[in-house]
Amino acid sequence: MELPMNDTRGGSLVSFARLDDTPFEILDGAVAPACSLVVVGWDQRVPVGFNVTRQQWELPGGSLEAGESAHDAALRELVEETGIRADRVSLVARAEFMFAGASTRHVAAVFAVLLIRAPNLVVNDEMNDFEWWDPTGEVWDGLSPLDAEVARRCLPRENPGATVEP
Repeated sequence: MELPMNDTRGGSLVSFARLDDTPFEILDGAVAPACSLVVVGWDQRVPVGFNVTRQQWELPGGSLEAGESAHDAALRELVEETGIRADRVSLVARAEFMFAGASTRHVAAVFAVLLIRAPNLVVNDEMNDFEWWDPTGEVWDGLSPLDAEVARRCLPRENPGATVEP
């Protein structure tokens, strides 16, 4: 899919670049990320949660807190939004988004983790339901097409797999 890519809410995925595991902080000229997203892979599928505020299905992730690294935000958001406590995540991409009514680009650090066993996803105040989505399949009504595109580009298939705390 070519970028920019728009959704029906006025948002867009403006740019996307695959990375190695180099931290954003040492990339030449890189704008620091404002948020982290996590693409979790298990059995060739990714979990998407129903975000109560935005009323759509999306990947786990969120804004960095003051003084927090993108990596630490990814691990924190993963636990807060899904209950998954992975022992590691890998930085795989840099994505830029624009949201409805805003002229500012928001940079996201995109992390991926391939799980070796199915996690127990935990419903919470932010994500009140989960589905396991096959990124080779169709995007259904209500699934963020921007998050779906990120997942398609980042589904972890080759890393050795992370363990999950019970």
